[in-house]
Amino acid sequence: MTKPTQSHAGTTVSRRSVKATTRAKKPKSGTNGVRAGDGWQAEKSALTRRAILEGAVRCFVRDGYTKTTTAMIAAEAGVSRGAMMHHFSARSEVMKAVIAHLHELRLEEYRQLMGDIELSEEINRADVRRSVQAAWAYHNLPSFVAYQELQSAARTDEELGEVIGSFEKEFEKQFLRTAKSVFPQWRSVKSFQAAHDLVHFVMHGMATTHRSSNRKKRAEHIIDLVTDQLVEIYKLEA
Repeated sequence: MTKPTQSHAGTTVSRRSVKATTRAKKPKSGTNGVRAGDGWQAEKSALTRRAILEGAVRCFVRDGYTKTTTAMIAAEAGVSRGAMMHHFSARSEVMKAVIAHLHELRLEEYRQLMGDIELSEEINRADVRRSVQAAWAYHNLPSFVAYQELQSAARTDEELGEVIGSFEKEFEKQFLRTAKSVFPQWRSVKSFQAAHDLVHFVMHGMATTHRSSNRKKRAEHIIDLVTDQLVEIYKLEA
């Protein structure tokens, strides 16, 4: 027979009842077998990971790749060193994740910038120039600066170079595919890829000349020249 015991409120309850009420309750499970709270933990983990990657990008832009440490990234992201180590146990792991993050981010930013341009059914010079200006803006985004820091480091860092190399090949394919989707009027142009490369390489080169004098004025002049070349290509081949 269970011996009664006295509760704090003075009522008589059994020891068996006390034991039952003090036993830890198991989290309720959903219909898919996932415990309540697991979804929030996964979301929290994803948010922390994203904060770390975005913090790393800001560090690369502000301090450069070589000066950036995992401690700096954690501080910039607003997370503890323990949280940082939970997601990335080594600096190399952070770099690989940042490259993957930038891969997706740069494609999305390109889609947004080019998608905001309202093009006429018949391509005209104003439309072409707006697209070239958008390409110039794209090559001056923080994501571009951060990626250039990684690319520069990859020249002498073999491991980093291998990671960037694999992503770069896939990026170029998706970059061209995206350009075709946002500029359907250019699909019939045989030299479309060459025209796309012309814009990309020229803007890329200009974007790396951070300390050039009269940079803004000179960039506008180059934008006009590239625009004229694209208009001529379109007239000849469309």
